[in-house]
Amino acid sequence: MQEIKVGLEVHVQLNTESKLFCSCSTKLADANTNVCDVCLGMPGTKPVLNEKAVEFALKIALALKSKINRSFLFSRKTYFYPDLAKNFQITQYEVPVAQGGKLRLGEKEIRIKRVHLEEDPARIIRKKDYTLLDYNRSGIPLVEIVTEPDLKSPSEARVFLQDLQQLLEFIYISDFSKEGTIRVDANISITRYKKEYGYKEGMKTEKTEGARVEVKNISGAKEVERALKYEMLRQKNLENVKAETRLWDDKMRVTKGAREKETEEDYGYIFEPDLPRVEVTNELLNKVESNLPELPEMKRKRYEKYKLSKEIVDTLLTEPELSHYFEYLCETHNPKASAVVLTKYLKKTLNYHNLKLKDVDIDIRILRRLLDLLQEYRITDEMAEVIVRDMVNDAVRGEEVRSPDQILKDHEYEEPIKEEKANKLVNDVIRENQRAIEDYKEGKEEALDYLVGQVMKKAKGQADARKVKKMLEKELS
Repeated sequence: MQEIKVGLEVHVQLNTESKLFCSCSTKLADANTNVCDVCLGMPGTKPVLNEKAVEFALKIALALKSKINRSFLFSRKTYFYPDLAKNFQITQYEVPVAQGGKLRLGEKEIRIKRVHLEEDPARIIRKKDYTLLDYNRSGIPLVEIVTEPDLKSPSEARVFLQDLQQLLEFIYISDFSKEGTIRVDANISITRYKKEYGYKEGMKTEKTEGARVEVKNISGAKEVERALKYEMLRQKNLENVKAETRLWDDKMRVTKGAREKETEEDYGYIFEPDLPRVEVTNELLNKVESNLPELPEMKRKRYEKYKLSKEIVDTLLTEPELSHYFEYLCETHNPKASAVVLTKYLKKTLNYHNLKLKDVDIDIRILRRLLDLLQEYRITDEMAEVIVRDMVNDAVRGEEVRSPDQILKDHEYEEPIKEEKANKLVNDVIRENQRAIEDYKEGKEEALDYLVGQVMKKAKGQADARKVKKMLEKELS
């Protein structure tokens, strides 16, 4: 018997305009252009803390229900590597921004150990015969979220990261569309239990704690799952696992040994003498709390009144803008119809283009008009999906998004036939297709699909296939 323990160190880039300790821009730029004496670690320079980064870190701590330290400080983490020009990283060790906290994962709570601020090192670009360094990343503000080893499988780690990213998106502290915004170091160990029979003691269990292995610099939740699956199998096939740091190769999909696992003492932490203690005042805390939006867990509870399926609610909560649009539409239209348009039509089309709702300029009034046409039975569900697809395509091409009425005109669309005429066509098809009727009554479901097709053919496509199916089922019952 074996027990897997996984703990994660999640590094999230904060969406600030300037770096953590200097005024250099955080925007993408040519290599080594967004740099200054401070982020290059020149002698005699002194860091100045970015206040917005502190606010974002507090926001994360509140969202995770962590205990905020009303007075915290920074430390120097010393190690010698090309990506650190000054040979130490300014981070937090003794007193972080916050400690404790939790994130619910289904029926289980994953404990948060700490939330702290730190600067990003430079970017190392390895070529075949040489190595390049881009110091644009040096000093980018990061928040590190460290969990307790409460995760029990690679798949659980993936779900946790997806839920964490969803939470962080809803509080607008990071832009997850940028590459490298979230990076993970995963710690995994395997405890083995061996049952043995002793003459005097009877059956006894021998427990062997596995060494902790850290897998560094993994990007994205799915890659974390892949890396942990590989590492889990690697460790299971070893007699003795040594504590070490390994790197994830996402092309070969293997972990590779990097060095022996460092201890905290190896980093020689000392207080950062060039930065004062940060005092979290009541005024600052009240400001951050008042700007904290409704979190996904709260929205999910509130959406229960709409009697939506779990799948639809999950989709509405994949991005904050989608949930905002849903709430705006619910003010004037049926919640279920609004949810279907957003999740089944709009989200599906956005996924096809690898976009999010915030990336396209679709006015809420256009979607309200679409719902009007649906509720007045002036368009079919199939045509509603076509309209949404055309609107997104307009936005992708950078053109003005057409109104539903204009799209209908461009398609030379005729309004659906009235229910009275649809009933007549249904009865005509029943009268003309007795063999298919007999097959349906014998339990052949495909016969019903055939009958629906015959009605749609007679209606020249100007009927709602789902309504036609219900009419046939009613007539044949």
